[in-house]
Amino acid sequence: MFKQLIKYFFLFIIFAKSTVSFALPIPKKIYLSDALEIAIQNYPSVKARMAEIDAASFEAAARNLNYTLPTVSFQAQGLFATSNQIRGTFYPNEGTAIPTSGGIKVNGYTSDAVFSSFSTLLVSYKVANFGKKKAEEQFSAASIEQAKFQASRELYEHKVKVVDAYLLTVVFEEAIKIQQKNLERTEAFYQAIFANTSAGLRPGVDSSLAAAEVSKAKLLLFESQRIAKQQKNKLAELLGGINSDFELASDQFNTSYPESTGSVDKQLSLTHPILQYFQKRMDFSIAKTLVIQKSYLPTIYARGAGWARGSGITDRTDPDGNFVYNSSLTGLGFRAYDYMIGFTTLWNISDVFRTKQETKAQQSITKIYQANFNEVELQLKGQEENADLQYKTSIEIAHQTPIQLKAAQEAYNQATARYQSGLSNIIELTQATNILNRAEIDQVVANNNVWRAVFLKSASKGDLATFLQQIK
Repeated sequence: MFKQLIKYFFLFIIFAKSTVSFALPIPKKIYLSDALEIAIQNYPSVKARMAEIDAASFEAAARNLNYTLPTVSFQAQGLFATSNQIRGTFYPNEGTAIPTSGGIKVNGYTSDAVFSSFSTLLVSYKVANFGKKKAEEQFSAASIEQAKFQASRELYEHKVKVVDAYLLTVVFEEAIKIQQKNLERTEAFYQAIFANTSAGLRPGVDSSLAAAEVSKAKLLLFESQRIAKQQKNKLAELLGGINSDFELASDQFNTSYPESTGSVDKQLSLTHPILQYFQKRMDFSIAKTLVIQKSYLPTIYARGAGWARGSGITDRTDPDGNFVYNSSLTGLGFRAYDYMIGFTTLWNISDVFRTKQETKAQQSITKIYQANFNEVELQLKGQEENADLQYKTSIEIAHQTPIQLKAAQEAYNQATARYQSGLSNIIELTQATNILNRAEIDQVVANNNVWRAVFLKSASKGDLATFLQQIK
């Protein structure tokens, strides 16, 4: 018994330590691996799921103690009360009927009251439970497993959100650079055009159109900055911080493509964190069904008790045969001592009808969990197929965007040369500028889409490690 108490004490210490965590600060430059580590340590919902594992473990330990340790009960009372009673029986009504002990007085009833005392020490131990203990142990283990895999699911889903937000932040911040370059390019030509129009070499409308293009470029830059800032704030939130003043390590995502994670799996593996959670939820429901089925069976107790009583009514009688009443505090002292040892049981046989219906209800819940498992499995398969299609499309687009960008650059250079030579107008140059800006944006978006497609495919398979291994 003492060894088990020591065991539970150390379990408490271990669980208490496991709940202590320290928030990681957000560095100035964040790699994707850093972002995932920071999010795991800082985000509140992840911490909550870890605490739920501790709670489930403590509940399981408490449930197991119900069968491991004996029940020790102590009660004591000192009362000032009358002692009138009559022959007959009564029903205790869950302890609300107050019994009076002692013999029937020959002289009838009286309002005289005396002090009395009663104290009991009762020890009960469950020596036979007909499989209820094993069912409770399985239920406890299933509850811990469910909490663990719920935490794994939460952790996995949060990692997916962080990677997705990181990749989106990368492309939006790259768009700022492109729009900044576009603004500088537009302002440079505005200065040149303004000088020509001031000298009368070009019509004044060219200067006005160039000024309009500068304003348009500024608006595009401001809008890209706003979108990028919103996305970075979202990423900072997922990292568990409020400060978004950090830089992303984004060079690889703009200069290379990841490899595909293979063909679409027709049968998803049960190692997928989301599917594992739904499977453990079914196991938990099955274990709970067994507990319900066993609950109506009896329990045999080994019981031992000792008790003592005191009363202000003496055992002697007066000449008329009445008990002698002493209303002083001496009635609180113990006068009689007893003990008891043996086995008891109580079996509510009619509970079988109730537990039968509760079992059917829990079995129906298991069917619901099975249906949820099948639904999620279908959704994940669909996501993988869509991600595979997205990868095939995005890689083709990514192969075309360099061609588009090169052609747009050549067209821009030609339009610039033609305009400076007086062979074209400002409209042609403006169109070439816009096409170049669009091609530069398409190039960045195409690269990012390839990364996102491979990431989404890995996420649908439940294997982020394969994707993360491709990031240096």
